[in-house]
Amino acid sequence: MKKIAFILLLLFMVSYLPAQVLQVTVKVEYEHLPSDEKGALINFGDQVEQYFNGYSWVEDEYEYDVDCNVRIIIETVQKKTFEKLYKAQFLISSSSGEVFYDRTWEFPYTKDAPLTHSKAQFDPLTHFLDFYAYMILAGELDTNDILAGTPLYNQAQEIANQALLSKYKRGWNQRLETVLMITNARTKPLREVKPDFFEALYNLDEGNISKAFQLAQNVFKGLKKVHTMQPNNKYLQMFFNSHYSELAKLFRGHSNYLSQLVDMDSKHREAYRNAMKD
Repeated sequence: MKKIAFILLLLFMVSYLPAQVLQVTVKVEYEHLPSDEKGALINFGDQVEQYFNGYSWVEDEYEYDVDCNVRIIIETVQKKTFEKLYKAQFLISSSSGEVFYDRTWEFPYTKDAPLTHSKAQFDPLTHFLDFYAYMILAGELDTNDILAGTPLYNQAQEIANQALLSKYKRGWNQRLETVLMITNARTKPLREVKPDFFEALYNLDEGNISKAFQLAQNVFKGLKKVHTMQPNNKYLQMFFNSHYSELAKLFRGHSNYLSQLVDMDSKHREAYRNAMKD
């Protein structure tokens, strides 16, 4: 993407800004826990918010916020000799369509204990948050330039590898698999066209229909490559789930492309078929 076009994209498409600073809203659910356990978690959501939002995750010339929502569902608390072990579900989503749902988070926590950023000994609470911060930001940086998120995916992979050497291994094989799937050669064509996708949306917003469609055709090629190699690619499915309505708008009236999108993304066939009618 050319520098001028990217700056314009930043100015006019705030909801899609590639960025390095997180602005996370956290909701913690623990209503079913006993009263004393609820009291221990009363400030937990605020601590997690501050951990995400009060830290510069990536040094870069473009300092814009990435808006995210986090939902944490505390399922159980197990009291051990030296710690309380919490089991939780975790969902994080960004405004540009990065979404990760984790069902197997285990971590020790002491009421009001500070959450600190450290790359030393593995911490199953803060390093878990680091992992998903890097996953979200890597996806955002990929919208900036081709494969720009790779260094952050590498950092997420390092955390997963470190976790697998700790006593808190539960769920980390799956998290490592997620990183490897996104950075795999089979997913690469999708990552390579993400800048064109967001530039196409900008041009469509500005009324540059021809330019938007030209870019959209390149995006389609990337989607098609991934689908041909791996139809059930989870990152491809994430992209469709987040952006099917935008894809329908970009290809509105182009039945050839829309019919192929129906084949690739049958879950959202209605949106594509409706776009054929215009």
